[in-house]
Amino acid sequence: MRIIELAVRTYGITRALGLSWAPPDGLSAANLARLFPDVPSRHRPSDALLWCTGRIPLPGVPRRAERQRDGTVR
Repeated sequence: MRIIELAVRTYGITRALGLSWAPPDGLSAANLARLFPDVPSRHRPSDALLWCTGRIPLPGVPRRAERQRDGTVR
């Protein structure tokens, strides 16, 4: 969960500075598989991660009202 926090906060900081940055897709995909198994799969992993954490909207997908992490051991 800390990796996700670091990634989305870095995203927020870079946006505030006017820089274009997104979490790496490999990092995002691994964290999505672990903590957000119900995420829509038709989007880039970095976009899906930012959507799951309420940072961006995804086309054709309603915005999440709250974070819903699944910490079940797999």
